[in-house]
Amino acid sequence: MDLSNTAIAIIVVLVVAGFLLGNFMAARPSPAAVRVADFRLMARSYQIFPKLIACPDWLVAQKNLISPVPADRHPSEATAKIAQYTLTAHELALPMVQYQAVAGVWRLVEQDFYTAKMRQQAARLDGVPILLPGAIASRTLGLSMKANAVALYWLDDKYQHSHKAYKLDKNQAAADLVDMYKALIGWAETVATVKLSMGVVNQQPAEGDNIG
Repeated sequence: MDLSNTAIAIIVVLVVAGFLLGNFMAARPSPAAVRVADFRLMARSYQIFPKLIACPDWLVAQKNLISPVPADRHPSEATAKIAQYTLTAHELALPMVQYQAVAGVWRLVEQDFYTAKMRQQAARLDGVPILLPGAIASRTLGLSMKANAVALYWLDDKYQHSHKAYKLDKNQAAADLVDMYKALIGWAETVATVKLSMGVVNQQPAEGDNIG
């Protein structure tokens, strides 16, 4: 059967349109990725700054407990990206310490470079319960401190996880971020024995950071 030039042109247009639509759908972020991106953006309104990092060696075991690498995957996936949420407070003077999340409490990671004073400070948080919202605590890997910064390491990719295309529940996210902020400050104070202002948790998000 012979096809007219018009029919051929229509077929070509449909094929190209289908190809472009397929590429667009493939490039479109999933609802889960959008929720996590929105949560990370909100965190900045609470002076908590997220970034993705390669999983450090001292947290690989914790990561594999929560998110095991399947046997058919490359071993390098054990050190895939994790989230680091950092709060900086210039009043702090913290030793360089690391803690692993073990059975719901912090456990100090021993280091050869600890001085007696650093060891004494760091030990204050050893065994302290990880009091974070359940959605965060269940995927928490560790905590680190250094100078004037305290950082939480966790797998935030499943935050408010749903198989449906739900948007971020911003009211719940705001409450969780307030709790995270308070926890980070509290843990830092435990080690540094410095009391800091908690005023930020009562602040409204900056203009343009609508959480409604």
